[in-house]
Parts: sequence; structure tokens; C-alpha cells
Amino acid sequence: MSPALLSVAIPTMNRWAGFLKKQFPVYMNHPNIQSVIVCDETGKDIEAICEEGYDTDPKLRLFQNATKLGIYANKRQCLLNSQSEFTAVLDSDNFFEPSFFTEAIACIQRDGPLAKRTIYCAGNNVRMFESGLTEERVKHFNGMQITRDNWNRILETPGWNFLLNDGNYVWPTSVVNHFPEVADSLVMATDGILTAKMAVEVGYTISIEPTMRYVHMVHPDSTWIKTDRESSRILASKSWKI
Repeated sequence: MSPALLSVAIPTMNRWAGFLKKQFPVYMNHPNIQSVIVCDETGKDIEAICEEGYDTDPKLRLFQNATKLGIYANKRQCLLNSQSEFTAVLDSDNFFEPSFFTEAIACIQRDGPLAKRTIYCAGNNVRMFESGLTEERVKHFNGMQITRDNWNRILETPGWNFLLNDGNYVWPTSVVNHFPEVADSLVMATDGILTAKMAVEVGYTISIEPTMRYVHMVHPDSTWIKTDRESSRILASKSWKI
């Protein structure tokens, strides 16, 4: 299996200055990232990327949505636009070291044919607040394999919502065939748990990898905080059991 098999896909909206500008060189310079896909809700981040000169790099693929899709549909669009066998769909306001991708590729190669039905999830998701305070809420899941057989038990474990709804998964790209179009008003910021559930329902495994780490930024402009009331209602009102 060739090591250059991973694409990174970024759903974004007005995140260049505060987040993407710092993170983008990691994506563009990593030798094992085959392509970098940007799906932009407004076009402003694409404009900034082009102003920085990145658009001359054939590794970069830029897509401006004709209309605002919402977070679930934009992440779905990311997968639809990927030409790689595996795609890391990453929030535009989080930070990933090069080792995140190196370790993800190592996990894919470790699992061989099983990787085509495996979703890779960072077991070391560090939440960082604007004050600099950090917290780790998902380390107790490290090493777990989440399948149809234990999904419901996972939902009874403290911290399940942080693990499953924070997203930033490395997906087998073909999983998008199981993600139908869904109205944004029915999903809001519960896209992570929704896509995870849909994948596990059809036989995918979520592998919680202790060697994969990233920093999840908690800030006032985050999609969850901006939609907190409605997203919390959706998260609490639905049965996420299989």
C-alpha cells in the first residue's frame, strides 16, 4: 500500500485569519498528504488562500459552494470531492501536527484490507479554551473499537458526546455513499454523531487511536457555540442508539 494515500478536506467559512492561515502549511507540506480539498461556504477563505499563492500548487483543490450548505452538507461535499481512498475531514478551527497524519497512515497500513471499513478517531483530543486552559475528556476510550455490537454501551459512557460528535475523523472515502442529503435544520452541529452512527449502522468500525492527537479549539465563533441552543436540543431529543 502506497504511503501517499490520504487527502485532507477542510469545510470552512471565514476561518482563514484566526485558524487556517496557521494550519495550512502543515497540510500543504506534509509528504503523505495527496491532496488538500477546501470546501468554502462564502469564498472568502479561498480568496485568502489564493492571495497567499497556494493556488499554484497542484496538490490544492478549491471548491466554493454555490449556496451555504451547513456543516453536515459541507462535510459530505468534502468527501464527494475527494479522489483518495481515505480522507481526513477536519474542522477549519482546530490544530493538527504533522504526526496526526503520519500516525493515521500508519494505522491504515497496520489494518490492511480492514482499513476500508474502519474510521480512525484521535484518542488524544485536547480541548483548548481561549484562556489557555486545556482539558482531556476522551482518553478513557483509547484503544476501543466501536461497532454495532457495542455502540449503545458507548452511549452510556461519560464523554461519549465529546468523542463521537467532535468529528475530525479519517474516513474511508466511500463511506459517503451512506450519507444521504439531510436538511441543515435537522443536524446543526450534531454532524459528528450523525455520520458516525450512519457509518456504524452499515458495518463500519470506529477505531480510537491513542497515537493520534489534535487540539480542539473552544471559542465564541465555533459552530457549536453559535448554534448551542438548537444543537443541544437536537442532541438531547434524538435517540442515537442503534
